[in-house]
Amino acid sequence: MSNLRNLSSFTLIVIFVCLSLIGGVLVPLLPVKLAPSRTLPGLTVSFSMPGNSSRVIEAEVTSKLEAMMARVKGIRKVNSTSDNGRGSITLELDKHADIDATRFEVSTLIRQTWPQLPEGVSYPKISTRRSDDKAARPFITYTLNAPANPILIQRYAEENIKPVLGQLKGIYKVELNGATPMEWQLEYDSEQLSRLGITLSAVQQAINRHYEKEFLGVCSIEKGAGGKEWIRLVRTSTEKEMEFAPGAIQLRAEDGTMVTLEKLIKVKHVEERPQSYYRINGLNSIYLYVTAEETANQLKLSDEVKRLMGGLQQKMPAGYEVHIGYDATEYIQKELDKIYFRTGLTVLILLLFVALITRNLRYLLLIVTSLVVNISVAVIFYYTFGLEMQLYSLAGITISLNLVIDNTIVMTDHILHRRNLKAFVSVLAATLTTIGALVIIFFLDEKIRLNLQDFAAVVIINLAVSLFVALFFVPSLIDKIGLEKKKRKKKGATRFLGAVLPQRLCPRPTWAKRLAVYFTRFYQG
Repeated sequence: MSNLRNLSSFTLIVIFVCLSLIGGVLVPLLPVKLAPSRTLPGLTVSFSMPGNSSRVIEAEVTSKLEAMMARVKGIRKVNSTSDNGRGSITLELDKHADIDATRFEVSTLIRQTWPQLPEGVSYPKISTRRSDDKAARPFITYTLNAPANPILIQRYAEENIKPVLGQLKGIYKVELNGATPMEWQLEYDSEQLSRLGITLSAVQQAINRHYEKEFLGVCSIEKGAGGKEWIRLVRTSTEKEMEFAPGAIQLRAEDGTMVTLEKLIKVKHVEERPQSYYRINGLNSIYLYVTAEETANQLKLSDEVKRLMGGLQQKMPAGYEVHIGYDATEYIQKELDKIYFRTGLTVLILLLFVALITRNLRYLLLIVTSLVVNISVAVIFYYTFGLEMQLYSLAGITISLNLVIDNTIVMTDHILHRRNLKAFVSVLAATLTTIGALVIIFFLDEKIRLNLQDFAAVVIINLAVSLFVALFFVPSLIDKIGLEKKKRKKKGATRFLGAVLPQRLCPRPTWAKRLAVYFTRFYQG
């Protein structure tokens, strides 16, 4: 720090200007989003049971699963929801919990509880939510509707839309949903199984053992025309299509011989029976979900996605239409406009007070320049520490502007009146007091801390940078622009007081003179 003090005023100004330019270049690279992306790790177990009321699902399925999962180590909170035809259980994990180990333990408990669940319930599906998950939620969704089968619409989107959007820089993943999923249909001969002494439960257990990592949910056994029977297998729990290989699965017959499953069944990959239909203007529709990377600027990325989708829509077959279903950037832009307006209004009011009090354009120029340099240099630290520009952090920037301007004004006035930097100790103490109060946020409950930590970090960075600006940049700029204390004549002040104070209030000239001298000294500081 002593070396910096020895540098010339021009050198210090150039250093801060260069840092400000670097900060200006990094502004477009800051991640802009609606809300903080960091969350506590968690698991969600979901299932369906068509045709049953919420009361039945709660009593027969949800309560049993919830009782088993509550014993898992590392779970801090369990929430469950039972609706008509479906249910879900949300598990909030401790920040130190191993999410993979917990998922494995929950999966094991589900397998143990599965035989006790009633018929008709689907095999529970487990989805994870990691604290550092880049794919927290889609920031923009589209609906693609056309006069075609949903599965054909989805295949068209898989081949023509998904690859184009997936190559865009900043896109984490593109998902398609809405078409009836495919399933494996295992057709078997019940008489053949009876001759070999193989039961359906043995077939199901053999499939479960083979796919224990990525379990294929076994649904109800169904019968068709001509006495045909089959087992329905849904997609994998990881939402990926998976090749079903019956030749790798072996069963033991009643006489002790091993028989491969492919000799007992016929495998078909068919479309699952639709549970619901979704149409827009009489046309079948599917959903397109676009998720951004954690470090992406969603405002800029949204414009690029819309531009690409506009070009793809012109190449689509007749009858195909694309509509925006949800766009988080619209709300982000509205909130940003509000924050920009409030920030601009705050700065304008502060500068207006400074202008009215000082009535000095050079003083006003010093305040404005110091504020711009302070925020620009702070952007470098925003980018370095990976802070997100969301509603909380933007509010922190607005609040910290007042404190930053205060530090600049205090140092400027002290330099003009006392010609030294001794006021920096007082400024440092006051700033550290504020920073110390904000540090408490980092010791709050984990859920609250994740929402407010960017707010606290932004304010702390702005205040820390303002100390260096006040100590090095402000004195150098005062020296270069020739800002000096405005001299006021004592005689003018005495005449002013003599004109303002009526004679009857000061019958004795001695007291009038003393009062004039007192106010003059106070006025001159």
